[in-house]
Amino acid sequence: MQETTGVVLAGGKSTRMGANKAFLSLEGHSLIERVVAELRKAFPEVLVVGDPETYRGLADRVVADIFPEAGPLGGIHAGLTFASYDPVFVAACDLPFVEGSLASLIVERLDGFDAAVPCVGGRLQPLFAAYRKTCLGPVTRSLEAGRRRVVGFLGEVRVCYLTEADFEGWPHFRRVFFNVNTPADIRRLQHRIAAGVPVVGVAGPSKTGKTRLIEGIVAELAAAGYRVAVLKHTVHELADTPGKDTERFARAGAVKTALAGPGGLFYFQAAGEPELGPVLEFLEDAVDLILVEGYKEAPLPQIKVLGNGEEPVLDERTVALVTGDPGKYCGIPVFSFSAAPAVAALIVDRFLKREDKGY
Repeated sequence: MQETTGVVLAGGKSTRMGANKAFLSLEGHSLIERVVAELRKAFPEVLVVGDPETYRGLADRVVADIFPEAGPLGGIHAGLTFASYDPVFVAACDLPFVEGSLASLIVERLDGFDAAVPCVGGRLQPLFAAYRKTCLGPVTRSLEAGRRRVVGFLGEVRVCYLTEADFEGWPHFRRVFFNVNTPADIRRLQHRIAAGVPVVGVAGPSKTGKTRLIEGIVAELAAAGYRVAVLKHTVHELADTPGKDTERFARAGAVKTALAGPGGLFYFQAAGEPELGPVLEFLEDAVDLILVEGYKEAPLPQIKVLGNGEEPVLDERTVALVTGDPGKYCGIPVFSFSAAPAVAALIVDRFLKREDKGY
């Protein structure tokens, strides 16, 4: 076991969630319990940075921020200050898929550096990263100067940036960085939808131009350098070609068959329909975004395509409308059917740019 202190940051206000997300339950355990348990597997000491009364008993020690109301950077400062070991591994409390073994890998990459920070899909992940106590001085100076961006001090220290290549052999490692911010995130987890990349649905009646719209969006995003996967849902039964080897295997009793070759991978399931979550897991590797046509009841952010005269049903999932009467609605982005470039720009701004979390 590495002589490292695991630090769980639990000082956030959870304003978008409306409740303390550290105590949200998933599969019988709170999010913070899941994170603490995984870090315990890897490190001899685990601290929680947060209110000592609220989080009492959840870790070896619970310590409060020295710089109150300073956000995640203040939590990192407290962790570096109170940790018994050097280095320190930092994890946010709202990461439901933390893996202690992956945390150990990141710590191992600290040799010769002051910090080891994943950068996945072009996005820094400073709240699942390792820091030496040599970072304490730069962090303190940033906080004393009123600078609270987590990555603001990294220019003053030696940083090992870990990219996708460093995580080869770790299936679905991207979901480790999936964090819970809203009630919608919890609903997705309950439906086992937790892709490590953004997933956006395009929903609407048949023959309303969804496919052409998605074609235009994909073309725009591909031209901008984004890697896009598309999943189309159908209510029609999918069947293998009669007489093919895979179909013969299915008739012999195989519940699942697959054909792999230079043209790709074809997968068939004998009965029922695959759940959305596992299909997204399969698609998420080496892409930046998954567009889903259909699955209109799934708890995904949705671009809703309206048929002629159709009134939209707006809910928290709705991020935009595409309609033949774009001037009719207000309070939500509305686009015409020919506005694929504008819809693509909305997707980039909403889902592919790093959210401002004080990083």
